[in-house]
Amino acid sequence: MAFLSLLDERLKPKGSRDPLGFEQVWTKFGREVVGNLTTITNSLENFAAALLGFHWANELNQGLNENDKHMIISSTFLKYEQLSAYLRYQGDSTSIMGITRVKSRVDDKSQMTFNLGTSSKETILSDQVGYGLWGFYSSASRDSGLIHGNERELTSKGLQIVQLIESKLDKPRLIKLIQLSSVTRSEIERLSSQYLAAINDHEVASQLILALMHGGTNSDNAENLQYELWQKTQQLVSEQGIESINSKHLVDFFKKLKSLGLSDRLNHKLTDIVKVEQVLVALNHVFHYCRINDGKHIEEINQNLLNQGYHFNYLPDQLPTLEVQNKDRIQQALNSLREYDFKSVIYKVAELNKKVMADRQGAPWIEVDSKKNIKVRMKREKFKLFKQEILLKHWDYDYFIGSFLVISKNYLGAKNG
Repeated sequence: MAFLSLLDERLKPKGSRDPLGFEQVWTKFGREVVGNLTTITNSLENFAAALLGFHWANELNQGLNENDKHMIISSTFLKYEQLSAYLRYQGDSTSIMGITRVKSRVDDKSQMTFNLGTSSKETILSDQVGYGLWGFYSSASRDSGLIHGNERELTSKGLQIVQLIESKLDKPRLIKLIQLSSVTRSEIERLSSQYLAAINDHEVASQLILALMHGGTNSDNAENLQYELWQKTQQLVSEQGIESINSKHLVDFFKKLKSLGLSDRLNHKLTDIVKVEQVLVALNHVFHYCRINDGKHIEEINQNLLNQGYHFNYLPDQLPTLEVQNKDRIQQALNSLREYDFKSVIYKVAELNKKVMADRQGAPWIEVDSKKNIKVRMKREKFKLFKQEILLKHWDYDYFIGSFLVISKNYLGAKNG
């Protein structure tokens, strides 16, 4: 997916997280079904605010020298995003990226003006370019066919949505405020309700949801499957109510969808996601249990795990056919797990962790020393072994379906409310 690793920092494996490299696995499987959203892009309001800002930042800086264009457009967007955040917070929006700083400033009633700019005293995030709308909502907007290029220029589809938003705004006044270095509290109070109503307008949301749920431009398969997923989600809500959408219990959600009848392709992909998720959860479970047992002999940990009486007959014999990084190592650990050979599982997840961390030029989080004791570098303070029923349904990874469901539930809830 173009730009994904650049713009969505939470999808990049880091030395301090994702010790088994499983993010790469779930990303590969998730993209088979959801082709455009990321783990962060779960707000239609944010999409609308971002599109409006992309358009205005480009509109205000037409005809710039190519060498200066990107920096000036992004700087203009940051000022817009700050203004947008103050307007939204005044109207009680809770989906603002940077809400902590915005809340602190707006709630300080002695502060009568709010500065707009690119210095640390003005930005609403420590890295507003990377962690705000400019960074996090660009790849999904681009892959949904709403913007294009590094300057985030709107496509005809994106422009159609923005023009609808603009028709409900005092555009000249808002544009003027973006060009200033500060905005007064009274202006925020005066314009807040109008601005928030415009970006949350039902027709705006309807056009956005249609663009987003078609799944983007990366893959015909992803587009077809994602739109089918959206159609079936609507049917589920129509028949069983909005509470049938639960992004925290995806196994149950998938079962409900399948009861409606799915295409063979979507059914197969969702089945694969459940299979691989259950494998990753089980391996994570052993790995994180080791992290609270520094210095313990591997035999003691093996016996403790055996004493839980787990059964793993729900796990697949083989991982789904899709090729992913370190698949052979994960398969070997799965084989040991199905044989209830926890000592072998521990060795194999430790080897996988060592390989993943070596690729990042880091040290492994756990090792088994020459005396067969667990040596832990990255300890976990709290961890309790799951009961069998929890292990069956626990969900560690998002597969981007989490964002899909949050957006779906909010839209369908508002539509049917």
